[in-house]
Amino acid sequence: MPPLSSTQIKTLYAEAMKLMSAGRHDAAEAKFHEVLAAAPKRAEAHYQLGRIALARNAPDAALKHLADARRIKPGESAIWQMMAEVLARLNDPARNATFLKEARNAGVPAPLLQTLRNRLDGPPGKAAPAAAPPGKEVQRAISLLQGGKADKAEALAAALLKKYPGAAVLALILANSQVALGKMAAAEESFRTAIRLAPDYAEAHNTYGRFLVEQGRAKEGAKEISAALKLAPNLPLGLQNLGVALSHLGDLPGAIDTLKRAVEIEPRLAEAQLTLGQTLSRAGRDEDALEVFRSAAAQGHDGPIFLARKGQVQARLGDDDGAMQSLDAAVRKGPKNSLVHSLRAMQLQHMGRFDAAEADFRKAIALEPRNGENYRMLMATTRLQPGDPLIARMEQVYADPSLSGESRMHLAFALARAMEQVKQHDRVFEFLDPANAFWRKRYPYDISTRRAEIDRVKAMFADVDFARLPPVDGATDCAPIFVTGMPRSGTTLVEQILASHSRVEGAGELGSVSGALLRRILGPDAAQAAPDDDFLRDLGFGAEERLKAACPGAERVVDKAIQTYMFMGLVKRAMPNAHIVLVRRDPRDTLLSIYKNVFAEGTHRYAYNQRDLGLYYRMFEEIVGFWRDKLPGGFYEIQYEDLIDNTQDEVRKLLSFCGLEWEDQCLSFHETRRKVATLSVAQVRQPIYKTSQAAWKRHEADLKEMIAALGDAV
Repeated sequence: MPPLSSTQIKTLYAEAMKLMSAGRHDAAEAKFHEVLAAAPKRAEAHYQLGRIALARNAPDAALKHLADARRIKPGESAIWQMMAEVLARLNDPARNATFLKEARNAGVPAPLLQTLRNRLDGPPGKAAPAAAPPGKEVQRAISLLQGGKADKAEALAAALLKKYPGAAVLALILANSQVALGKMAAAEESFRTAIRLAPDYAEAHNTYGRFLVEQGRAKEGAKEISAALKLAPNLPLGLQNLGVALSHLGDLPGAIDTLKRAVEIEPRLAEAQLTLGQTLSRAGRDEDALEVFRSAAAQGHDGPIFLARKGQVQARLGDDDGAMQSLDAAVRKGPKNSLVHSLRAMQLQHMGRFDAAEADFRKAIALEPRNGENYRMLMATTRLQPGDPLIARMEQVYADPSLSGESRMHLAFALARAMEQVKQHDRVFEFLDPANAFWRKRYPYDISTRRAEIDRVKAMFADVDFARLPPVDGATDCAPIFVTGMPRSGTTLVEQILASHSRVEGAGELGSVSGALLRRILGPDAAQAAPDDDFLRDLGFGAEERLKAACPGAERVVDKAIQTYMFMGLVKRAMPNAHIVLVRRDPRDTLLSIYKNVFAEGTHRYAYNQRDLGLYYRMFEEIVGFWRDKLPGGFYEIQYEDLIDNTQDEVRKLLSFCGLEWEDQCLSFHETRRKVATLSVAQVRQPIYKTSQAAWKRHEADLKEMIAALGDAV
């Protein structure tokens, strides 16, 4: 038999770890021995065999395996700590003294030596662990859980744990059974019990960490998963779960690196592949994301969810036909999968096919009636009438105490919109406030972060006279139109009006310039000096390429990247022929609209707290005022309320500023067929309406905190 390759050895090891995680110690042991037959110096395999022996209450065998691991990697702290754990259970002072002497002679760092000493000098009572439960009974509990019989698994694990109170594996099975039954508080207590019984139990730390992430406590979850990875550095599920946690925390680079490691160790780990693709897309790396999905398909990951997520990325890259092909294939492959119907519905919404989208959302709801996100997305483009049975259905699901926090949050946003539609305005904030509080807890935000960003931009360009500064020498002559402003201020409406012109196409929130400037000036690796002319020249030509790729053959392109207002002076230097349109709206209506919506995960974190919304808007006004002084006449300001009240005159002035002649179809913008991938997907497909003006007045009492924070910015 030819020797195993490095990849084959890694695969064997990953299989063994998976078996061990499932409590199948006999099968895992056999796999680890296969690893050692091919790679005798694989310290991790010796280490895991030691852990299996300890789980079987065979401390001498555990020490032998750990000693083998230590000979190969004498500097690995996890091995020393595991040996101390075994010796602490044996409670043999002579062996403890010998072990500590060996540690000193090996040059173990002082902090680690103290940790070992503390463990061996720990409180009595841990020396004689209770007998281990029979492996067949443990496996029976696992089989019940895996077979969908969580109630029976819970009962068996609880009964066994009473008989074998020191068995951490039983506490972990109990916790997982309780999660499956929706008993989250009990599950958390069981997870903690498993870790208390076996602090070195990597699987318990890892599974508890993932549980915390799914409960919206990603920071705590990442800490637990990291503890698991200290014990088992190459645990594929641990790396996958840490990647998920980091993604929730907004650390996209960290998440991407961690998920790549997970995939390298275990390419068959489907969730790691899927999450990697989604995270790359969230980071704006859609080409890389598409490559991940293609690679995953080549490895056999071509299930309905993979196809649907691939379709999302294709849509972001402008390939709507390819996106619909992938999404249709996903639905054919998984007709009873709620998520694929939901994802196809979202794409249909963006394309203005609202009836087809509603049918898909209702199918998703029928398949998964406790998933709040399906209701929220349906409500984005559906109007309900008083007495609609869907409202009663949503309230019934919302009242279920076993509903997950995330589903409850999505349902709350959906119900707030429904209350508004049926004119029960006094009930809107009954749902809005708890919904925003949940999302804020998941994605914490410190408003001082924005203060620092505004201060940095102002300080960097305080002494620059942009009015006298010429454009960058050799700059591109490309003439895009940048539409910018606060979210929910009318930017999508202005983009749609412009994109209705025969010479113009809308690229959506492309960020052809603002993304690079955000990274260069405000990103974690931002340079201290202001961007020089070479950077700005390259920025302009790079933006031109992205605009042409997004809208091939278009004479003029609209980039509706709302953060462009942060860097308007630099945009004009990099692209002197560009036109910048800043949209303004009554801040109370703007911020109320923000508060009523959910943004892409991890973005617009200020949006879920009324005080932060008010303060954020004040800083928006501040930076706009800064550029108004620095760049007189350099951008055009349009007031949303004026556009609604006097549409034709305002559209004429807008077109004139952008160097475009009048065309009647700009007033019929709602008839323009183009994809709209923003929260205003429904509004821009309707004629001008005034019902959203001064909407804040209906909720003035509920918005006191926000209005107070706005102060004189109103």
